[in-house]
Amino acid sequence: MSKRIPLLDEVLKYRKENNLILSMPGNKSGIGFLRDEIGKEFVNNMGFLDITEVDPLDNLHCPEGVIKEAQELLAKTYDVKKAYFVVNGSTTGNLASIFDAFNEGDEILVERNCHKSVYNGLILRKLKVRYIEPVIHKDKGIFLPPTEKEIYKALDECKDAKGIILTYPNYFGIGYDIFDTLIELKKKGLKIIIDGAHGAHYGITEKLPKSIVKYADYIVLSSHKTLPSLTQGSYLLVNNDNNVDFYLKAFMTTSPSYLIMSSLDYSRYYLDNYGKEDYDKLIDLANKWSIKINKLNKVSVLNEENLPDGYSLDSSRYILILPKGYSGHKLLDYLRNMNIQCEMSFAGGVVLILSPFNLEKDFEKIYNSLGKLDLSLLADVQYQNYYSVIPKKVLEPYEVFNMEFEYVDIYESIGRISKEALTPYPPGIPLICAGEVISKEAIEIISGYIRNNKTVIGLDRELVKVIKI
Repeated sequence: MSKRIPLLDEVLKYRKENNLILSMPGNKSGIGFLRDEIGKEFVNNMGFLDITEVDPLDNLHCPEGVIKEAQELLAKTYDVKKAYFVVNGSTTGNLASIFDAFNEGDEILVERNCHKSVYNGLILRKLKVRYIEPVIHKDKGIFLPPTEKEIYKALDECKDAKGIILTYPNYFGIGYDIFDTLIELKKKGLKIIIDGAHGAHYGITEKLPKSIVKYADYIVLSSHKTLPSLTQGSYLLVNNDNNVDFYLKAFMTTSPSYLIMSSLDYSRYYLDNYGKEDYDKLIDLANKWSIKINKLNKVSVLNEENLPDGYSLDSSRYILILPKGYSGHKLLDYLRNMNIQCEMSFAGGVVLILSPFNLEKDFEKIYNSLGKLDLSLLADVQYQNYYSVIPKKVLEPYEVFNMEFEYVDIYESIGRISKEALTPYPPGIPLICAGEVISKEAIEIISGYIRNNKTVIGLDRELVKVIKI
């Protein structure tokens, strides 16, 4: 009989490292609950609050008491028609929205840089897809959200579009002013789903980008990413629905965690009572220290002035960009060795998710760690930047789901139809979607990830699934 408890041991070991958490979750491993006495009471009793549906604690699948009240308060905070607690993460919110908004065979526009759960929803709901192609900031090496130009280009290629799925903001905290475009799309009869996973805090202060919630039919917010919620805690906000209650019940566990739900309630309370004050302070701190970091002349903190007109940037996170020829993946490893946990790396830099719970000493730690950085250790002569790849779609994602496949070496897969999405992680954006032709350009990008020991979801030891000819 084994006495090993490997996962618990490793989690406890990680906790003892006392890392500066600049990644998810938004509660920063519990620190976010220390804002006031009720938060402290919650976190100090967390292990004893794992309970189930007993009186007087209500039932998430048939809320009539305190859960109903909590969700009504949430709807008031975000000024939407309905609001729901989601305990299976934003994946459940995305799936429920897709199933409620569309019927099998509907044609929809989908931003290519969307979450895996959206792609899964396309297959499960058997939807016809017209992808909105990505925009690349070539100088900074990052993805940008599509503008009205890319959206209308995709719309013009549709026969009978029923809706659109967009991500706002993207994984870098970048958004685009598409509010008027969304109004026009709704006038055309399109249903609008927004995956707002990284924007649960938007709109609480004018120092943050504008909230998008009132412009969409369905908005999914990952509260656990930027607010003091526990992991998997999300909000589904709805302005127009058919049977979304049913789909939420279908996709969500019948044993919802009261710990997660309680943290979701606390996050809403936190926004109402402390959000503006705390985020104003955070952004002032972030701006102050970004100037100091840039003067080190080692990395640069991206600011909104670096982006094209119309784009917004979440000032409550740092996008650290290296000079050309240096690896963001190696920078992530360096900062990890300095006990700073980044959210993600990309070819030319890293993303740090700041929070109102970061103090002056945390910014000092970032600054001092970057000050000690020897850039030569991050050199990458085979530096691979992001660039736009537009694959040819031959089949719909749901059409290839049950087709026979075979494994081939990635370097022999060029010209073949991919059975599954090939998704470099981070940032978790499919490079090739199911039913698309694998191109030489895509293989070159995948090779860069393999070379840097980074994950490509859909790859099995440099083998890829392709449809049998």
